[in-house]
Amino acid sequence: MSTICEEMNSMVSEYLRTATYPVGVKIFKKGEEVPADIRAKSPVKDFGHRLAMCQGITMARKLGTVMKYTMEDQSCPLGQFILGFAEVADIIKDGSVAYPLYTKTLEAGKITQDTTPRMPAADIGAVVVAPLHRANFEPDVIVIYGNGAQIIRMVQGAIYETGGYVESHFSGRGCCGSEISTPYSLDKCNVTIPGGGERVFGLTSDDELAFSVPKSKFRSFLEGVIATHKAGAARIPTPIGGLTTEPNWPHAYQKLYDYYNK
Repeated sequence: MSTICEEMNSMVSEYLRTATYPVGVKIFKKGEEVPADIRAKSPVKDFGHRLAMCQGITMARKLGTVMKYTMEDQSCPLGQFILGFAEVADIIKDGSVAYPLYTKTLEAGKITQDTTPRMPAADIGAVVVAPLHRANFEPDVIVIYGNGAQIIRMVQGAIYETGGYVESHFSGRGCCGSEISTPYSLDKCNVTIPGGGERVFGLTSDDELAFSVPKSKFRSFLEGVIATHKAGAARIPTPIGGLTTEPNWPHAYQKLYDYYNK
């Protein structure tokens, strides 16, 4: 495990307490060899068929499996161009994948298709995803799933150094792009509401969101989460004011209280 993976994994465990492992994502360009010491399962080789990237991420974060994807392993046709394995196919440039499933008109479908998050070029040869405690590489992106309270803590950590906002966009589809392509190519933290495909095939729960951190932000994000925790206003578990508030008793209870405490 690399130093940053060890530190990030420890921070997530202690300060965020997520239900699943944080996931490291390593991008290999075409022509780059995946090191032999990265012992990963491949969908076609090890399972006998292709799998969607969201399925691999779920296996990494829930089961602790290290997964390696190439073009030949990726089942989701959207994921093939979103993750930079292939160019956007001419047959969908008119919006015909988004319409009529997600938009009222073909024109609206084209707008949705044109703004789908994806790698800027089809130059990706392989993508490896691993739970941080098994990642023997320095990731390009770290993806952490959590509930609303945990995501807010991640947002607070991400902006601790710079201030401002974590700006994200949602379309309800192609969310592997928001989780991997956007932080990787735009070098920014990103919040993702997992889409329908990820819920159907990746089995992502209805109360889960994802937070992605690019390599350049690992250190500031890590330190930001810890610093905002130590500041005391925001923590996981969420501080509950009612635990230290004097109870307001029903009349009968209050009468008995007054009797005992004359």
